[in-house]
Formats: sequence, C-alpha cells, structure tokens
Amino acid sequence: MIDPFGKKAKETLAEFESMNNFLRLIPNYLDIEVALDRVRWVKEGKIPEYILNLDDLRDLMSFYALLGALAFSPYGIEMELVKKANLEIYRRKISQSFDLDNLAIPIVLAGKDEIPKGDAVILEKRLEDALPEEEKEELRLKYKIHLKNLLSLSSKELSEYYIRGGYAYLTKGQLKELWESAFERNLERAVNLFYELREELPSYYLELYNRLSEIAREHFKERLERIGGEAQPLRFELFPPCVRIALSGVGSGLRNYAITVLLTSFLSYARICPNSQRRDVRVKDCIKDMSIIEKEILPIIIEAGNRCNPPLFEDQPNEIKNIWYHLGFGFTMTPTLEDSGSSTWYFPPNCSKIRANAPELCKPDKDCRYIKNPLTYYLRKLYIESKKAEGKE
Repeated sequence: MIDPFGKKAKETLAEFESMNNFLRLIPNYLDIEVALDRVRWVKEGKIPEYILNLDDLRDLMSFYALLGALAFSPYGIEMELVKKANLEIYRRKISQSFDLDNLAIPIVLAGKDEIPKGDAVILEKRLEDALPEEEKEELRLKYKIHLKNLLSLSSKELSEYYIRGGYAYLTKGQLKELWESAFERNLERAVNLFYELREELPSYYLELYNRLSEIAREHFKERLERIGGEAQPLRFELFPPCVRIALSGVGSGLRNYAITVLLTSFLSYARICPNSQRRDVRVKDCIKDMSIIEKEILPIIIEAGNRCNPPLFEDQPNEIKNIWYHLGFGFTMTPTLEDSGSSTWYFPPNCSKIRANAPELCKPDKDCRYIKNPLTYYLRKLYIESKKAEGKE
C-alpha cells in the first residue's frame, strides 16, 4: 500500500463496512510489536524491509493500529513520532512504486500540449543540455491540480507555481510535497475522529499507546527535559473560538453552560492534564496540591462569570459549588485534594454537543476544520507552535 488514505486503501477498508469494525478487528490479527516496529526504526534510521513489504491489509492494520493508539493522546509527542516515521515509510514506497491513481491527493496528469511550448522550455529548463535526462524528467510539469485544492494543501506563495486556466502545473517534486501535506492533514483528521471513539476502543489500543509513549519519550528525551513535560501554562491566544466567547462573558441564557460546563472542563484539562489517557482520570492523578486550581484556573472562571450579564456568581453564588462538582470534588465550597474523585471530573463537551446545547458559542474559524473537541483544537495549536519554536531554535 503506497498511501493509507488513497483509493486502494479506501476500497480495502470498505470491505469492513465501517472504521469502527476495522479498529475492533485489528487486535485479533495484529501483534502490538508489528505496529511498534513502524516507529522503532527511527532510532536506528533504517526502515525494516518487512515493514516495506507488508501485504496491503497488514500494512493498513499496523498503520491504523497506531492511529487508534493516538486517540489517547492527539497532538502529543506520540503523534509527532508516528507522523514522522510513517511519512518516511510511505515516501519510500511511493519512490519505489509511483502510482498517481492511488495517492490521496486530487492531482491528474497534464495534457501534452496544455503548456505553451515557449513556457515549457523556460520552466522546465530544457535548454540546459548539461542536465542528465533523469533530472530533466524531474523538472517537467507533468501534473496539475485545481487552484482551490492547491490553496488548501500548500503554504507556499502562488508565485512558486506555474498557473494557467485555474490549475497549477507541478513537477514530480512539487507533487510529492503536496502529497506529504495531504498525508499529514489526513492523519490528523483520522486521529480527531478516533478521539471521539476512544472509550469504545479495545484495551489493545491503550496498551499500544503506553508502549508507543515509552518509545516517543525516549526519542524526544532531550526536548521533554528542556520544556519540563507536557503540562504548561495556558496559552489564551491559542484557545478555540467557543472558549474565547465564554471567557468574554455571555448572557443569562448561556451562563451556566458556558462557564460551568465548557470553561471549567476546558481550562482544567488544558492546564493540568492536556493529554488524558482516559475519561475517569481524577485531578489528584495529575497534580500534587490545589494551588494550580485555586490560583490559576478558578480565578479565570470567576472573572468570566463576572463578565456575564448579569454576573453569574452574584446572581447564583452557589454555582461555585457546581464548579467544584464539575472538577470532580463533589458539591462543596471547601474542597481538598483528597476529595478529588467524589464526583466526575467532566471532560470538555464535543463540538457537536456545544452546537446542540449552546449554538451561540459555536463560531468556527479556519482551524476548527476536522476538529471534534475544543481540547483537541488547543492541543493542535500548541503542537504547531512548538514546531515553529523548534524551527527558530
């Protein structure tokens, strides 16, 4: 399989009727070690030959097994390792067996006479006789993609491409760059979908995630030591639109949902347990004292409540008890860390629930695409920012 999101892959997956069925079947046929071999090789730098030569079904199973594991930690270091390793695996497969029809990217072959001869001579550098024929072949504009599809995949300036009649014409190298962008986008989209299913996944995937996490932590050991782990101060500028609206204060009909349900759950998980592996986690599993909640999280919630019209806690002073209840401490005004687990620590509601229960909060921006939960929006933005920072270093 040269692309796990391509046409042939979709046909294979269709035989299982749904992705849920496929994920449930994988533990019966695939040893965890085979899935882990898809990332272990990064340390040594050489892809095992048997991974490159897996039959199509086992290739898909081992790839999607890793994506199922990532449902427990979207946009963490585990995601980065899986993306890095598998991008190289499929890049190698494509170079060995290039098949345009089975790439998950809307590109077609350009017609022989679509580019004026004068332009072709200049753009493809055919006048440079010194170039070997194989290099000339790489420079030929043999493929094309509609501009609307190019804009969704490429971050480069349009001046980097030859554009004519609403299409961008591409060299093989440019095509591969766009495929890599599409691969990363499709992988993130799949993990976001699986994130909603994680409570329904067999224990196989949590075990795989824990093993994957060990490998990722070893691989990124120096980085983790430098940043001091995954939990970090809140980055308000990276919050999703619904959370920013809740922070600004809302009207009486939205107050309880925006502040008590959405804001309390989002801020607490984002600050102290951003990559929770399960939904029955307790606050005391993540922190050693109450200072983060009392000094960082609760003041933000109270300020947002005070911005409401009318102010939430002036109107409903007992709602503070409900805040603690939603944090998992029971219905109280004076919780201790030992009280953690007295009630459920509510997880941020999915986007679909926000749209249904508080549509005024749901004002999607361009980064909401494929996102199913406000927390994954935030984790994705954090991930992107960390990569930018790494690039600057």
